[in-house]
Order: sequence, then C-alpha cells, then structure tokens
Amino acid sequence: MKKRIERIQERLKEESLDAFLVSNPSNIFYLTEFKGILGEREFLLIISKEGWKLILPRMYSARAPQRNSRITKEREGLFSKAIEGLKDFRKIGFEENDLKYGEYEKLKRGLKGKELFPRSGFCEELREIKSRREMNLIKKATKITDQTFFSILKMIKPGLAEKWLQRKIIEIMEDFGAEGPAFLPIIASGPGSAEPHHLASNKKIKKGEILLLDFGAKYKGYCSDFTRTIYIGKANQKFKKLYNIVLETQKLAIKKCRAGYSIKKLYQEAVSNFKKYKEDKHFIHGLGHGVGIDAHEFPGIGINSKGRFENGMVFTIEPGLYHKNFGGIRIEDLCLIDRGCKVLSKATKKLIEIK
Repeated sequence: MKKRIERIQERLKEESLDAFLVSNPSNIFYLTEFKGILGEREFLLIISKEGWKLILPRMYSARAPQRNSRITKEREGLFSKAIEGLKDFRKIGFEENDLKYGEYEKLKRGLKGKELFPRSGFCEELREIKSRREMNLIKKATKITDQTFFSILKMIKPGLAEKWLQRKIIEIMEDFGAEGPAFLPIIASGPGSAEPHHLASNKKIKKGEILLLDFGAKYKGYCSDFTRTIYIGKANQKFKKLYNIVLETQKLAIKKCRAGYSIKKLYQEAVSNFKKYKEDKHFIHGLGHGVGIDAHEFPGIGINSKGRFENGMVFTIEPGLYHKNFGGIRIEDLCLIDRGCKVLSKATKKLIEIK
C-alpha cells in the first residue's frame, strides 16, 4: 500500500500538483485497501506530497486507519470535509472521469482561489500492471469461475429460464468461495445471444438454440471474466462454422500476444482474420479489456488503443460474431502477460452440445 501511495506522490511532483483528490471507490481500494460497497461514493482520499488522508463517514470509523482518517457524520458531508483538507493546497488535481458535475461545482465553490486540474487515468494507469499478490487473487477468482462453469454445465437443459441460470451461477460461485459476482452474469439464449450485453429474462432456453454464458467471480476485491457459447441440441453447420472462426481468431490473438506487442495491432489482426471469412462486420466490440479490481479497466484492446502489452497486465481476449435473428458466439478467456501470453481460464473451448 505504501508504495502505491508513493507512486501517486511521484506523479504529483511530475505534474507540479500539490495534492490530488481520489474519488473513484476502486482507486481508493487499490491505494488504501479500504473498501465499503464498491461503486458507491462512501469515501474520498486526499494525497499530498507530505502524506494522505482518508475521508469517511462515522459508520466506518471502527476500522478506519487512525492516523490517516478524517471522520464526517454522514456520507453527505464527505465533500465538505475534503474541502477543509484541501484548503492549504494551491494546485489540486481530481479525477475528471469520476466526479459528477454537482460534486465538481461544490469543490470549485469551496476551493475558490485554488487551481483545480482534471486528470484522466491518474490512478488507473498504475493499476494496469498487477503485483504477484493481485495476480494470485485474480487466479483464484478465475478458478472459482471455471469450477462454476463445470457445475452449471451439468444443470443446463431445455426449459430452464435465463434468469434461473443467472441466479444459480451466482449461488454456485458464492458456494465456491466468491464474495459475489464480478458483474451481473450475462445469460443469452437464441436470438438474444446476438446482443453482446443481453439482459437475462424469464425466457426459457429451447432445443436448437445457442446459449451464451458470460460471468465472473469476485474474490477478495478482484475479478475474473469468462465467456463460453454452447448449443442446446445438435449444433447446425452454421453454428459450427462460426464457432470455429471465433475460436481460430482467439487462438491467433493469444499466440501473438506478448510483452512489447502493439495493443492496437492485435485488435486489427483479429479483424483481419474475420475479414478473411467475410465476417468482420459481425464483430461489433473490442477484442478485450483489462481486469482487476473492476471487471473492465485498463488496457482496452480496440480500434483506439495505444501502447504495448507489458509484463503483469491481466486482460480478456474475447472475439465474437453476432448474427441478428440467428445468435451470437463469443469465447472469452482471462490472460496474463508474463513475457508471453498465459491463459488463466482452464475450461474447455471444445464445441459443447447439450443433448
């Protein structure tokens, strides 16, 4: 934790800032290992060249770091307390992609005469490279996800509702030790599988349909992410053809991915492989994204990506093809760069037919 704070302090010096206000809950957890309900505004963190202060409501005071805490009565008082703590600084940075407009206006009014500097990726860029401890937690979350997939496969049959499967996956993950899901599982059957982020409903899965399962576990604050696409009944030739194209594309990407390789180029090569089969127009999202404290974080692997892969990055490789009124096929694995690309997900990628 100390080293992470020190890295932010180094960035303060590099950018000639006196202090930085961290408001994103995931970034606060990364820097202090202190968390409430991730995703809600329960804490604020002030980092200066001299030290740091965590601002939190009194309901968390029992486990607050005593020397580094400022307590407010209620969550509504967080920004007032932050303004008090920032008044002695002149140049103050903040997370431009996290603060709401009203929160920013409150800061601006309370810190009149101070200079406020919006920054993007100030903390997130540090989170791209995982420590060994972080890798181990993600590996554990991935193992839980694999175990859940093996278990749910035994239960799948025609007549089950998408929402039933969604609930069951969460239950199984928690039984295997997850603190909960990394995100609400995507369970998409039939034509609904052509929507990459399909919302599960009470629709029942049927024989002769595609079933796409996209889910991940959260373990001690760290996520996994995983997708498999199976067929209910005997797969038709179109499904087999598209499945093999998606699998080939994923294997090619994983094989080429290594430290120093262009992130954007990897995406472009996946598109080129789909183009070879005249399927590129049916690939409608990025090739992958970073995974850690959040299920979606740096780096993004897509058309606008910059930079190169580095040792310690953890991310998904998830090509997919989506045909309206037919369905979609996506295969997603969690990968780690350790010189080459190591696949953390162990579940089979052979075409599965539920007969």
